[in-house]
Amino acid sequence: MLPESGLRNLAAVALTTVATQAAAAGTPLPAQSAFFLTRSENRNQVHYALRLDEACRPVGTRPVQVYWRMLERGASEVEELLDIEQPVYGLEDSQPVDATAEGWRVRVRLRAFPSRPIDITTARVDGRCQVQAWTKLGNSASRLEHVFVKTSWPFSVDFVRLDGVSPEGQPVHELIRQP
Repeated sequence: MLPESGLRNLAAVALTTVATQAAAAGTPLPAQSAFFLTRSENRNQVHYALRLDEACRPVGTRPVQVYWRMLERGASEVEELLDIEQPVYGLEDSQPVDATAEGWRVRVRLRAFPSRPIDITTARVDGRCQVQAWTKLGNSASRLEHVFVKTSWPFSVDFVRLDGVSPEGQPVHELIRQP
């Protein structure tokens, strides 16, 4: 893992915000992310969100957008991932989109965990687009809400914890440690 200070300094110098780029392109950020990732170093979050049209249909061949919410600087600050952050927080290139009985599903794989696919679903519920992420947590497919990465100095990961909700509505957590 790369040092936090180097990544953030480079990001501050090298990037404009995703919000600025999206506004220039006429495409707003998604209103609702499917899940997010945090690390033990600070409050910043990496969000995984779908770009949707008015019918809650995923837009484009790579509809999942990954971006930082820079909470250390303010709630509205967002940035794109740096190229050097892609292997850790980015997605595999393939994002197949399928129609389902309820709406749509996009299958993604985190580059750091390619063996654990995540299905991001969308459906219209009470007139709004509802976006959720689903993956195997423990012994069953559960709704993924949060990924927490506990890092240690200088460049290692102690563990990764996946937090979600079981099909029965109970909180579920899975701890992943490197051997």
